[in-house]
Amino acid sequence: MSPELCWTFLVDADGRARAAAAGSAVGVETVLPGEYLVTLPMAVAREMGVVAAIDGDAGFLSATPGDDAGNKPQRIRVLTVRPDQTFGPRDFTVRLSARLRNAC
Repeated sequence: MSPELCWTFLVDADGRARAAAAGSAVGVETVLPGEYLVTLPMAVAREMGVVAAIDGDAGFLSATPGDDAGNKPQRIRVLTVRPDQTFGPRDFTVRLSARLRNAC
């Protein structure tokens, strides 16, 4: 397995997220604008750690993998905050790395 995988998600004007690449191996569900559930292939989720980043300028993002958030093990809950520090929709990237898992 590759040491690092990356998926970018774009958020439309209504706050709904979608994978930037067509035919992506991951899914995304919009709970509400600014709160998203990313579903990974189980084999990938078992082998890798997770890092998430907001695309663009200032802001904040929280990504909690699977069981820690009360979700299935291959799901990541992503919360985004805008540059004005209010909760809301932002484009975001999820990066998985075998190095992260092995660093702990």
